[in-house]
Amino acid sequence: MLASSQSPSALAVVQKKQYTNDGVKRNATFTKLPYWLLAAYIIKQIMAKIPLTNDSEFVVGEEKVINYAMAVFFLALFLYGLIDAINRHFRNIDYQSYIFALALVPVIYCLRRAHSKRVYIRINKTGIYHHEQLVTGWPNFLKAFIAQKEKKSFFNILDNFLLIVEYRKDGHKDGFRSKIPLTNTQNKSEEEVLEAVKFFWKEYRHDANC
Repeated sequence: MLASSQSPSALAVVQKKQYTNDGVKRNATFTKLPYWLLAAYIIKQIMAKIPLTNDSEFVVGEEKVINYAMAVFFLALFLYGLIDAINRHFRNIDYQSYIFALALVPVIYCLRRAHSKRVYIRINKTGIYHHEQLVTGWPNFLKAFIAQKEKKSFFNILDNFLLIVEYRKDGHKDGFRSKIPLTNTQNKSEEEVLEAVKFFWKEYRHDANC
Protein backbone atom coordinates (compact mmCIF):
# COMPACT_ATOMS: atom_id res chain seq x y z
CA MET A 1 0.00 0.00 0.00
CA LEU A 2 1.27 3.48 -0.80
CA ALA A 3 2.41 5.53 2.16
CA SER A 4 0.44 8.68 2.82
CA SER A 5 0.66 11.52 5.30
CA GLN A 6 -3.10 11.98 5.22
CA SER A 7 -5.35 10.35 7.80
CA PRO A 8 -7.39 7.25 6.82
CA SER A 9 -10.63 9.21 7.25
CA ALA A 10 -9.60 11.62 4.48
CA LEU A 11 -9.07 8.95 1.87
CA ALA A 12 -11.11 6.13 0.44
CA VAL A 13 -9.07 3.08 -0.45
CA VAL A 14 -10.55 0.84 -3.09
CA GLN A 15 -9.35 -2.73 -3.36
CA LYS A 16 -10.06 -5.49 -5.83
CA LYS A 17 -9.19 -9.16 -5.83
CA GLN A 18 -6.44 -10.36 -8.08
CA TYR A 19 -5.51 -13.97 -8.78
CA THR A 20 -1.96 -15.11 -9.27
CA ASN A 21 -0.91 -18.18 -11.22
CA ASP A 22 -1.11 -20.29 -8.08
CA GLY A 23 -4.77 -19.38 -7.62
CA VAL A 24 -4.20 -17.42 -4.41
CA LYS A 25 -6.24 -14.27 -3.93
CA ARG A 26 -4.26 -11.09 -3.55
CA ASN A 27 -5.59 -7.75 -2.40
CA ALA A 28 -4.27 -4.91 -4.53
CA THR A 29 -4.95 -1.26 -3.90
CA PHE A 30 -5.55 0.28 -7.30
CA THR A 31 -6.68 3.77 -6.38
CA LYS A 32 -6.75 6.23 -3.53
CA LEU A 33 -9.34 8.96 -3.85
CA PRO A 34 -10.88 11.57 -1.54
CA TYR A 35 -14.40 10.51 -0.56
CA TRP A 36 -16.11 13.30 -2.51
CA LEU A 37 -14.25 12.39 -5.69
CA LEU A 38 -14.92 8.68 -5.23
CA ALA A 39 -18.65 9.39 -4.79
CA ALA A 40 -18.65 11.44 -7.99
CA TYR A 41 -16.91 8.61 -9.82
CA ILE A 42 -19.46 6.03 -8.63
CA ILE A 43 -22.40 8.24 -9.68
CA LYS A 44 -20.77 8.69 -13.08
CA GLN A 45 -20.43 4.93 -13.55
CA ILE A 46 -24.06 4.30 -12.62
CA MET A 47 -25.35 6.95 -15.01
CA ALA A 48 -23.07 5.89 -17.87
CA LYS A 49 -24.36 2.33 -18.32
CA ILE A 50 -27.18 2.95 -20.79
CA PRO A 51 -27.51 0.25 -23.48
CA LEU A 52 -27.16 1.40 -27.08
CA THR A 53 -29.75 0.60 -29.74
CA ASN A 54 -29.82 1.21 -33.46
CA ASP A 55 -32.05 4.27 -33.00
CA SER A 56 -30.19 5.70 -30.01
CA GLU A 57 -27.30 8.14 -29.91
CA PHE A 58 -24.02 8.10 -28.06
CA VAL A 59 -23.28 11.64 -26.88
CA VAL A 60 -20.09 12.89 -25.26
CA GLY A 61 -20.42 16.11 -23.28
CA GLU A 62 -19.06 17.65 -20.09
CA GLU A 63 -18.89 15.53 -16.95
CA LYS A 64 -21.25 17.49 -14.70
CA VAL A 65 -20.67 15.56 -11.47
CA ILE A 66 -16.89 15.96 -11.57
CA ASN A 67 -17.16 19.64 -12.46
CA TYR A 68 -19.57 20.29 -9.60
CA ALA A 69 -17.28 18.42 -7.20
CA MET A 70 -14.28 20.45 -8.33
CA ALA A 71 -16.30 23.66 -7.96
CA VAL A 72 -17.15 22.75 -4.35
CA PHE A 73 -13.50 21.97 -3.63
CA PHE A 74 -12.23 25.30 -4.97
CA LEU A 75 -15.08 27.15 -3.27
CA ALA A 76 -13.93 25.70 0.05
CA LEU A 77 -10.43 27.03 -0.62
CA PHE A 78 -11.82 30.45 -1.48
CA LEU A 79 -13.94 30.58 1.70
CA TYR A 80 -10.95 29.53 3.78
CA GLY A 81 -8.95 32.46 2.39
CA LEU A 82 -11.89 34.84 2.84
CA ILE A 83 -12.46 33.83 6.48
CA ASP A 84 -8.76 34.19 7.18
CA ALA A 85 -8.81 37.71 5.71
CA ILE A 86 -11.90 38.63 7.77
CA ASN A 87 -10.24 37.39 10.95
CA ARG A 88 -7.29 39.63 10.15
CA HIS A 89 -9.70 42.55 9.50
CA PHE A 90 -8.22 42.67 6.01
CA ARG A 91 -4.92 43.82 7.46
CA ASN A 92 -1.55 42.13 7.30
CA ILE A 93 -2.94 39.63 4.80
CA ASP A 94 -0.28 37.16 3.71
CA TYR A 95 0.22 35.68 0.25
CA GLN A 96 -1.71 32.51 1.12
CA SER A 97 -4.95 34.44 1.49
CA TYR A 98 -4.44 35.99 -1.93
CA ILE A 99 -3.80 32.55 -3.44
CA PHE A 100 -6.97 31.13 -1.85
CA ALA A 101 -8.92 34.15 -3.09
CA LEU A 102 -7.88 33.27 -6.64
CA ALA A 103 -9.65 29.92 -6.18
CA LEU A 104 -12.86 31.74 -7.09
CA VAL A 105 -11.70 31.73 -10.72
CA PRO A 106 -11.73 27.91 -11.11
CA VAL A 107 -15.07 27.84 -9.22
CA ILE A 108 -16.66 29.96 -11.94
CA TYR A 109 -14.86 27.97 -14.65
CA CYS A 110 -16.04 24.59 -13.31
CA LEU A 111 -19.63 25.79 -12.84
CA ARG A 112 -19.73 27.07 -16.41
CA ARG A 113 -18.49 23.71 -17.69
CA ALA A 114 -21.01 21.87 -15.50
CA HIS A 115 -23.88 23.90 -17.00
CA SER A 116 -22.54 23.57 -20.54
CA LYS A 117 -24.74 21.75 -23.06
CA ARG A 118 -21.89 21.50 -25.54
CA VAL A 119 -21.64 18.20 -27.40
CA TYR A 120 -18.09 17.15 -28.23
CA ILE A 121 -18.85 13.88 -29.99
CA ARG A 122 -22.08 12.40 -31.30
CA ILE A 123 -22.23 8.87 -32.71
CA ASN A 124 -25.40 7.42 -34.19
CA LYS A 125 -26.67 5.35 -37.10
CA THR A 126 -25.72 8.07 -39.62
CA GLY A 127 -22.08 8.46 -38.63
CA ILE A 128 -19.57 10.15 -36.36
CA TYR A 129 -19.88 13.86 -35.48
CA HIS A 130 -17.39 16.22 -33.84
CA HIS A 131 -18.78 19.50 -32.50
CA GLU A 132 -21.97 18.64 -34.43
CA GLN A 133 -20.06 18.51 -37.72
CA LEU A 134 -20.15 15.22 -39.62
CA VAL A 135 -16.73 13.61 -39.72
CA THR A 136 -17.84 10.64 -41.79
CA GLY A 137 -20.91 8.57 -42.52
CA TRP A 138 -20.73 4.79 -42.14
CA PRO A 139 -20.59 4.09 -45.92
CA ASN A 140 -17.21 5.86 -46.07
CA PHE A 141 -15.92 4.72 -42.68
CA LEU A 142 -12.69 2.67 -42.64
CA LYS A 143 -11.61 2.25 -39.03
CA ALA A 144 -11.22 3.99 -35.68
CA PHE A 145 -8.81 3.56 -32.78
CA ILE A 146 -7.57 5.32 -29.65
CA ALA A 147 -4.12 6.92 -29.61
CA GLN A 148 -2.32 9.19 -27.19
CA LYS A 149 -0.92 12.52 -28.22
CA GLU A 150 2.76 12.90 -27.51
CA LYS A 151 3.40 15.00 -24.42
CA LYS A 152 5.49 18.05 -25.26
CA SER A 153 6.15 19.04 -21.66
CA PHE A 154 7.50 17.05 -18.74
CA PHE A 155 5.01 18.83 -16.47
CA ASN A 156 2.02 17.73 -18.53
CA ILE A 157 0.55 14.97 -16.35
CA LEU A 158 -2.85 14.74 -18.09
CA ASP A 159 -3.68 12.00 -20.56
CA ASN A 160 -4.00 13.36 -24.09
CA PHE A 161 -6.10 10.67 -25.74
CA LEU A 162 -7.36 11.00 -29.30
CA LEU A 163 -10.03 9.19 -31.26
CA ILE A 164 -8.47 8.56 -34.66
CA VAL A 165 -11.06 8.13 -37.41
CA GLU A 166 -10.01 6.99 -40.88
CA TYR A 167 -12.44 7.29 -43.78
CA ARG A 168 -12.88 7.86 -47.50
CA LYS A 169 -14.36 10.79 -49.39
CA ASP A 170 -16.26 10.58 -52.64
CA GLY A 171 -14.07 11.52 -55.59
CA HIS A 172 -10.80 10.93 -53.71
CA LYS A 173 -8.60 7.86 -53.98
CA ASP A 174 -6.63 8.51 -50.81
CA GLY A 175 -8.03 7.99 -47.34
CA PHE A 176 -8.46 10.73 -44.75
CA ARG A 177 -7.79 10.82 -41.02
CA SER A 178 -9.40 12.97 -38.33
CA LYS A 179 -8.02 13.33 -34.80
CA ILE A 180 -10.72 14.00 -32.20
CA PRO A 181 -9.48 15.00 -28.70
CA LEU A 182 -10.84 13.12 -25.70
CA THR A 183 -10.48 15.35 -22.64
CA ASN A 184 -10.30 14.44 -18.97
CA THR A 185 -13.56 16.25 -18.15
CA GLN A 186 -15.79 14.51 -20.67
CA ASN A 187 -18.56 12.25 -19.42
CA LYS A 188 -17.56 9.17 -21.41
CA SER A 189 -14.36 7.15 -21.27
CA GLU A 190 -12.12 6.32 -24.22
CA GLU A 191 -13.27 2.70 -24.09
CA GLU A 192 -16.94 3.71 -24.18
CA VAL A 193 -16.36 5.95 -27.21
CA LEU A 194 -14.63 3.17 -29.11
CA GLU A 195 -17.31 0.65 -28.16
CA ALA A 196 -19.98 3.02 -29.50
CA VAL A 197 -18.13 3.29 -32.81
CA LYS A 198 -17.91 -0.49 -33.04
CA PHE A 199 -21.59 -0.89 -32.16
CA PHE A 200 -22.97 1.47 -34.82
CA TRP A 201 -20.45 0.25 -37.42
CA LYS A 202 -21.61 -3.31 -36.78
CA GLU A 203 -25.26 -2.25 -37.00
CA TYR A 204 -24.64 -0.48 -40.32
CA ARG A 205 -22.87 -3.52 -41.79
CA HIS A 206 -25.72 -5.76 -40.62
CA ASP A 207 -28.40 -3.54 -42.18
CA ALA A 208 -26.37 -3.16 -45.38
CA ASN A 209 -25.60 -6.92 -45.51
CA CYS A 210 -21.88 -6.14 -45.75
